[in-house]
Amino acid sequence: MSIKDIFSRITGNEYLGEYNCRSSVMYLFKCDFSLERCSLEQLLSAENARLNREFSAESTQMFLFTQSNKNIYIHYSDNEKLLRVICDSNTKLPSFVPGDSGNKCPVKLWQFEVDHSLIDCGMCYLVQLSDYSFFVIDSAHVYSVRDDIRLYEFMRERTPSELPVRVAGWFFSHAHSDHIVKFLDVLRFNKDIRIEGLYFNFAPVDHPLSVTWDESEIQHAVEFYEIISERTDIPCYTLHSGERFYVGELEFTVLCTHEDVFPNSLENYNDSSTVLLMKVGDDSVFFPGDAGGEESRILETRFTQLLKCDILQAAHHGHFGLSPEFYRRAAAHVVLFPTTKIKYDEELPHYEANRIAAELAKYVFIASDGTAEFTFPLESSTIKLYPDETFENFDGIKALWNYEYTDEFKAALKKRYDERSTVRFLPY
Repeated sequence: MSIKDIFSRITGNEYLGEYNCRSSVMYLFKCDFSLERCSLEQLLSAENARLNREFSAESTQMFLFTQSNKNIYIHYSDNEKLLRVICDSNTKLPSFVPGDSGNKCPVKLWQFEVDHSLIDCGMCYLVQLSDYSFFVIDSAHVYSVRDDIRLYEFMRERTPSELPVRVAGWFFSHAHSDHIVKFLDVLRFNKDIRIEGLYFNFAPVDHPLSVTWDESEIQHAVEFYEIISERTDIPCYTLHSGERFYVGELEFTVLCTHEDVFPNSLENYNDSSTVLLMKVGDDSVFFPGDAGGEESRILETRFTQLLKCDILQAAHHGHFGLSPEFYRRAAAHVVLFPTTKIKYDEELPHYEANRIAAELAKYVFIASDGTAEFTFPLESSTIKLYPDETFENFDGIKALWNYEYTDEFKAALKKRYDERSTVRFLPY
């Protein structure tokens, strides 16, 4: 009996549809009862599937079963009354056990100042584990021309000279160019970085609504797959909602992916973001990528306490994204805006969600103001603000985007830039 038939029988044929992705197929069912582990084990034993892991968080359960040729993810949300069964042919699984990194250095997080000379979006976060390796989140835009080099130099400076630059994991929230392109340049041009794993779950390039993408965005996603397919030395891990995995001492929980949006519209491609919660000891950091209204609705339906965090990346660079209610539940002490000061000031009056996030926070950091550093545990840390490294090329911005600014505005921005020329420290 097929997996689809097994769960059709369990749920009384409340079958809602099928969703195909690159390495997986998902079956969606209406279901008004939770599933017992022993019952699932009994049912799936006939398919030679064994229980590998079981996770739960508030109203959700996730069971992971493994077969010789695929992994079976069973995800149920009591609040949604929906059962998702995903059969994934990518059998590589992340570590479900915390690692011992050796406590050689403190664990740190950086909101990296991507080069915003010509572009107001793009985001990159780096975490250094206690063995000097890094976990990287997304990367910069194609117009952040030198950022593959700047990223490498940043990590090289913080790695002992006798050690290689190691990226223990590189996570991508979604396949938009301002999140993946500089990673592609790292793979193309830099042979000195050792990358030990890629973590992502992108919506398929041939998704029915991919016609809403710009053609160049589709091409960058295609290039991503082409380049990583050539790098057979780097494991790729497909992330699904409910998974809890570790990279060294970092604990991650996957809270939402594009699979959770189905059967609703994915016309807003930002709602394909994989939403990730990171814990370092007792401290939590929330990375929603560019998640929008659909994913906000899903997260708010499933979770309450789990959304509370210490540090929060503002969704979609502070453009329209997560809801005001989401930011109220998060009530983050620190909010990180991966955008420019210009865009932050322009958009803050128009987006209630951003204003609520900023009002509830003790600190707000805008990426264009300089790289911000946080040391864990946060209770004893000092926030370090690096000097601003890049400044707007207003002639280039006018040529590319037709944005026009007054001489007075540009002079005031330059004065502010010059004032951020030294390292500053703030108590957490």
